Amino acid sequence: VRYLIFTALNILLLYVFSTGEPEFRYIAGAHGNEVLGRELILLLMQFMCQEYLAGNPRIVHLIEDTRIHLLPSVNPDGYDKAYKAGSELGGWSLGRWTQDGIDINNNFPDLNSLLWESEDQKKSKRKVPNHHIPIPDW
Repeated sequence: VRYLIFTALNILLLYVFSTGEPEFRYIAGAHGNEVLGRELILLLMQFMCQEYLAGNPRIVHLIEDTRIHLLPSVNPDGYDKAYKAGSELGGWSLGRWTQDGIDINNNFPDLNSLLWESEDQKKSKRKVPNHHIPIPDW
């Protein structure tokens, strides 16, 4: 199954490859100029496909019984910018930010703060348990 997570500004639609349940997610490339994680996820994809086709029982079990999300590059705009400049011309920060100036690695949502502020201001009427609040010792 492929699904769209967002559109990179200057490059392409970002799709994630996924399969069944339970699940795990690996992402890389939040900083486009840091390519090791990106390459490792691509190698993991290749390895899993080869081993699945070869009938490796561990890999077959993993792929058929687990929902797997593998996204090699969260910031393809940054990767493209750093790649085009090359290692000789690019500084340490080239490709670190998205085209619109966001450092994805430092901009993941802080759900704890949002939850606490919402509860403090009495904006939240929870219908499900809140697992972000410590369970009291009885």
